[in-house]
Amino acid sequence: MVKFRVAPIKVEQSLIEHAYLLFKYLKVVAPKRCQRPLCWTNSDKTKFFESILMNRVEGTFIFIDIETAFEAIKREYQSNEKSYLFFEDLLRSGFKYIVIDGNNRYHFLTDLLNDRWLIPQGEYHYISDAKTGRIETFEVVARHRKFSDLPIAVQKIIKQRKSNVSEYSQVDLKGLGEIFTNVNAGKPLNRQEFRNVWDVDYADLVRELEDDLMGLLNTLITNPSIGLTGQEFIVDCLDFILNGIVVDPTTGETSHNAINQNSKDCLYKSEADSDLFWKIGSNFKLLQEYLPRMISEAILGSGNTKKVTRSSAIQNLIWMMCNGLDKSYPSVVEAMKMAESEYTNTKRTYQLIYKDSDDTEMTFRDSCNGMNKECMNIRGKVLNEIIDEVNVSSVQAVI
Repeated sequence: MVKFRVAPIKVEQSLIEHAYLLFKYLKVVAPKRCQRPLCWTNSDKTKFFESILMNRVEGTFIFIDIETAFEAIKREYQSNEKSYLFFEDLLRSGFKYIVIDGNNRYHFLTDLLNDRWLIPQGEYHYISDAKTGRIETFEVVARHRKFSDLPIAVQKIIKQRKSNVSEYSQVDLKGLGEIFTNVNAGKPLNRQEFRNVWDVDYADLVRELEDDLMGLLNTLITNPSIGLTGQEFIVDCLDFILNGIVVDPTTGETSHNAINQNSKDCLYKSEADSDLFWKIGSNFKLLQEYLPRMISEAILGSGNTKKVTRSSAIQNLIWMMCNGLDKSYPSVVEAMKMAESEYTNTKRTYQLIYKDSDDTEMTFRDSCNGMNKECMNIRGKVLNEIIDEVNVSSVQAVI
């Protein structure tokens, strides 16, 4: 049972015409912490457009009245607490409502009615009389593909179609996460989408770093916003750096921890060191600066861009940059070349330390394809060797 300092209160659900809905909720914001990213393709938009025409509008718009929610929050929270600051900032930015469910639909409708979406050419059917079910047709032709180009009768019926709207007048950050989770109960969230709505420091920090790294993420991942795969990659790297290979500062002994969904949950629930986080973030940003040059220079050979952008290769490079590797461009390039050489070396194998001695030994490549304790052990050995060798070379080059 979730304990709320400000319990979510929902206003009576109603049916509202699209035109009025868009007018009423003009100042709408969709915070990344409680929203699946925009992901509709043009095909998705066309299907929803057709559903409006045929009067089969599905789904509910869920809005939070920011002003009334903030009044409740002011009674329960101090002015330096996250819920207070979050809602106060939205009000100061001029927003009136938060949308939790229906973000893709909302953006599509605003684009449609403001002539920002070009309707695909072709013949369309629409129900012109909802009482009788009468169906009529119209055609969209080249150079006349905007909403304002549609027949007046079609424009009118689109504006008059009705949608379910639920409005909350009272809620805090914990409540936002609870509503988002409940709304998506029938559309299962992945673990990163769950972590993203938690009211914890790591969720805020990762979202901020994600915004700073969209250039890097778009190079590594197709559509990094869908399913928050970009965030998940960042969190994989963070957990690898912070918890995968841990050296005891007193004894100097090394321990290893598996990186998985449970470990990433634990990372999010732990206390975040913001200074350390942004030190790691600075290495991500430096790699974001280096990577286009590394690709253009084909550092691993012509046609081998995929090797440079392989997830494990980037994870290993970030780990080395956070663990003492000289961060000059030549050193980072040399480290990646050496790591790739080890990755392709099938002759060198490593004894397992967490399994029976008669288990098959692993190559560095095997360890890069997994994130268990054994993989952490082998990756740590190889990466530390590379760091030492590259740093010695960089010092000699200076001398």
